Amino acid sequence: MKEGPHRSSHDILSDVRSQFERWRQGRKRGTRIPETLWQAAVEAAGECGVSKASQALGLDYYGLKKRVESTLEVSDSEPAAGREFLEIPLFASAADCVLEMVDAEGTRLRVELRGSAAAHCQTLAQALWSVTR
Repeated sequence: MKEGPHRSSHDILSDVRSQFERWRQGRKRGTRIPETLWQAAVEAAGECGVSKASQALGLDYYGLKKRVESTLEVSDSEPAAGREFLEIPLFASAADCVLEMVDAEGTRLRVELRGSAAAHCQTLAQALWSVTR
């Protein structure tokens, strides 16, 4: 799935729904969903939310939610020390994504992403936790 800078969440969800429809038409009953489709579903959920994506794609809400959450988990093997501050511009007026992080030392970070910036919530989380002190 190619994502352009101006693609709406509706367009992305529509593309992923088409991929699932093609796969469902050609599969044998009982066949597991391929990882590539799960990845596309997780990306779509990141754009428009787990509930909307699970309904549109005909997926179990909790199964999709679990996969979305697992992409945000940070490896325990990464050092907790050495985080750098990243300034994130905020847009619009209502929070679309709230990102709260706590490191092993109890340091807390809360970021509210609004408008189009909310689409980058997962990328921001991964970037924040990958920075070493």
